[in-house]
Amino acid sequence: MSTRINHLAVWILVIVHQAIGFGWYAAFGNVWLNYHAKTMTDIEQPTDFMPYAIAIAASIFVNYGLARLMSVFEATSAICGLKIALGCWFAFLFVEHAAVSVFSAFGTNPWPLILIDMGRPFVAFAVSGLVLGAWPKRAPIATGQ
Repeated sequence: MSTRINHLAVWILVIVHQAIGFGWYAAFGNVWLNYHAKTMTDIEQPTDFMPYAIAIAASIFVNYGLARLMSVFEATSAICGLKIALGCWFAFLFVEHAAVSVFSAFGTNPWPLILIDMGRPFVAFAVSGLVLGAWPKRAPIATGQ
C-alpha cells in the first residue's frame, strides 16, 4: 500500500479552493441572498480574518484527507481520483447537508438553495480529485546503506 501524498498538489489545491469559493459566490451570491430574502446591505462584510482562516483550515483538512484516500486506494488517474472525491462529497457532504436543510426552519430551504450551497464543494472536490489522481506522486527517497 502506497502512503505517498503530493504535498505540493495539496497546497496548490488549498489556494484553488479559495478561488473556487470566491468565484462561486461572485456568480451565485445574489441568487443565494434572494433565497434568504436578504440583500448585500443586510449582511456585514467580514472584516475579521477568522472566517477566512477557518475556510483555509477546512481546505487543508479536505485536501489532505482526499490525498490520503487517493494514496490508500492507489488512485493513479484523474478519473479514479474524481470518483473517490465525488463519492466522498456525495456520501459525507451532500446527503447530510440536504437532510439537515430540508428539516431546517420547518422545511423552508428550497432545493435550489441547497444546490447552490452544495455546488461549491462539488466543484472543489471534483477539481481536487482530478488533480490529486492525475498528479504523479514522488517516489520515496532511497536511503543509503
